[in-house]
Amino acid sequence: MKKIIKFVILLLATIFIFTSCSVIPSQEVKDNEIEKGLMVEIEIKEGMSLTDISNLLEEEGIVENGFVFRLYVQQKEKETELLPGTYTLETGAEMEEILETITSGLTIITYKFTIPEGYTIIQVKERIAEKLPFISLPQIENALDAENYQYPFLEGRESLEGFLFPKTYEVTAEYSAKDIVEMMLSQYQFESSALDYSFAEEKGLSQYEILKIAALIEREAYVPEERELISAVIHNRLEISMPLGIDATIRYALDKWGEDLTISDLEHDSGYNTRIYPGLTPTPICNPGIASIEAALNPADVDYLYFVVTDEEKHTHSFSKTLQDHEEYTNNSN
Repeated sequence: MKKIIKFVILLLATIFIFTSCSVIPSQEVKDNEIEKGLMVEIEIKEGMSLTDISNLLEEEGIVENGFVFRLYVQQKEKETELLPGTYTLETGAEMEEILETITSGLTIITYKFTIPEGYTIIQVKERIAEKLPFISLPQIENALDAENYQYPFLEGRESLEGFLFPKTYEVTAEYSAKDIVEMMLSQYQFESSALDYSFAEEKGLSQYEILKIAALIEREAYVPEERELISAVIHNRLEISMPLGIDATIRYALDKWGEDLTISDLEHDSGYNTRIYPGLTPTPICNPGIASIEAALNPADVDYLYFVVTDEEKHTHSFSKTLQDHEEYTNNSN
């Protein structure tokens, strides 16, 4: 009986609010009407109050009035039973149906993680272990063994470096570490299958060599419009068997990204030292995005052989054909 009296009081209060002199003008109510029957995904986060949830439901058009929904939940004495999670709800649904859904726990909790362009396989491994609480570091390390996968583009490859496509992924706790790696490899397959490799074929370059070039571009180009210019320098040097001289390859070999390279570092004897050894690196030095792969396939039509950072703030480069011009740009930037 007390529950009924409480509900009547709350209902009368609601009616009073919407019929008082402060009532919203009829045109505004019309403008705020929601379109019914749409499926909307919402996320109720840990720690959200009933008011927060009610406001969210109103903002997303799931209920017409969050305040009325709050009163309804209170009348049902369900305030403490609203569960965090990701829900798909229908706009304009009955409040009883909405409340049942978000108190039932019948929700699939998803986890999102982003692999930025240019991440190395080490960084990818650390990011996954950090962002996905159900995946341990040893699990992802084991899953990153190239022998686990049968994709044609991995034939003869000992490393997945370069093939872990950068993107924002969404998974559930049901995913294994191998499932997650499969997602990234499948995404690479999908993205690369749409590319035109005719330029590579004309130059006698394999798709894997294009991926290596794309990784170099990804690590060197901070400004998008410079990707094709840096690509041109790399291709031009490869044409004349000139060492690429890209220090990012040494950084990759030493896993030394955040500090200056020493003279000893620059002399490090490794197939990744493109100051010493001509040609491309044994593997890509990172996982490039689609824009860098496209740039590797479409270098600018220029004869540049050199580039150097001349604007530290914007991290833009000056490009040149001769060593003399290159040294002049280098000296002026110091």
